Amino acid sequence: MRLWLFIAVVMGWAWPAWSGEFSLASPQVYNGEVAVLRWQGEPLSFGVVRYRDEVIYLYPDPTGAVALLPVALDTAAGDYPLLAALVTSQGQTTFRELMLQVAHKTRPEESLTLPERMVSPSAEDLARINREGSLLNETFAGRSPRLWTTFERPVDGPVSSVFGKRRIMNGQAKAPHSGTDFRGSAGTPVHAISHGRVVLVSDMFYTGNTVVVDHGEGLFSLYAHLSRVLVGKGHDVRKGEVLGKVGSTGRSTGAHLHLTVKLLGERVDPLALLAILKE
Repeated sequence: MRLWLFIAVVMGWAWPAWSGEFSLASPQVYNGEVAVLRWQGEPLSFGVVRYRDEVIYLYPDPTGAVALLPVALDTAAGDYPLLAALVTSQGQTTFRELMLQVAHKTRPEESLTLPERMVSPSAEDLARINREGSLLNETFAGRSPRLWTTFERPVDGPVSSVFGKRRIMNGQAKAPHSGTDFRGSAGTPVHAISHGRVVLVSDMFYTGNTVVVDHGEGLFSLYAHLSRVLVGKGHDVRKGEVLGKVGSTGRSTGAHLHLTVKLLGERVDPLALLAILKE
């Protein structure tokens, strides 16, 4: 049935329209951010949207249904069609189409000087980094039902480094910054940005004491450089619950919290997510 619905959408078959609004929280987003797609109307028994050759599910929401669409950092500016197939609980079917506008955002650059071991790891360190990378990829590949609701900042401190910043370390160009850094003194409590389940607790080469929370529907948050971890794998957390304490473990030059957000395999700007889905 699901395949048949999308064949119908692609071929342009039409069904009688029924009431409801299919919309984007904002018709334009920047590369590296998150688009929020909502259905407000009759309850759905099934809903999917096709976005950049990916099929993303719409999940029940108090006002209808919602989907989060990752706009990867390397997404070119332009218009991207969104094709949705929607089925009500009474079996009525329709499809809707929207256009998502992606604009380019120029991000800053910074140069850092770090101990040489942090920039040019040894063979032993590289083996560890590869193992940890595989573990993270496996963790982020998991899919579970939606747990998130709204979102809040993990700490109250100001932002010290933004997502996507180009980094030059000891004169070598590195990958863009994968998350957002928040200033905070050592020992400051770190809070879960939304409801979820702890799926990874580990001491890692780059991120030090690390906690990963699965919020469902392919959305994950990673909290890095913690001085202490106060939760264990498998723990169900509520939004605002303390996960650990700010620290400077791993590849870090001072106490701060690094927050990474991954959505359906893509790193996205945590601040953009917090801004559009805050309470």
